[in-house]
Amino acid sequence: MATVEEAIRTTRDEDFLHALTMFLDIYGTEEAPPMNTAKAAAGLSYFALCLALVQKKFKPAIDLCRRAIELEFYNGDHYANLARIYLAAGNRKKALETLEQGLKIAPDQDYLLTVRQLVGVRAKPAVPFLDRSHPINVSLGQSRHAKKIADEERKKR
Repeated sequence: MATVEEAIRTTRDEDFLHALTMFLDIYGTEEAPPMNTAKAAAGLSYFALCLALVQKKFKPAIDLCRRAIELEFYNGDHYANLARIYLAAGNRKKALETLEQGLKIAPDQDYLLTVRQLVGVRAKPAVPFLDRSHPINVSLGQSRHAKKIADEERKKR
């Protein structure tokens, strides 16, 4: 029988399917940890991430991760996992909000910073007084991006 720590380690190694089966074995038994302790919070958070990435069950995953944050609000991993769930669900705005909230609580947490870098930051619109979706901004933004990629290719040579 796998432990919560082993399942978390497997999730961190990004073997999400195997980790999900481990979590289902753990939480599907009578020896499941109580759901109101800090130790359970880490398991819930990583279980939620696996649930979202493997089975695409975003709503239950978000609820589990929020529960983990309620139990252990000071742990940046939970915010990073929730942000990854939001990203997988296609909600970039919520992912960024969650990361900012997590970085206020744990500004030096490596996992949070890594996920923040993964999400990236949007560049300002080329013409700031026009809406981001305005055709001029879209066209100029695409041109700027193409130039950036071309410059990176030149540097590689």
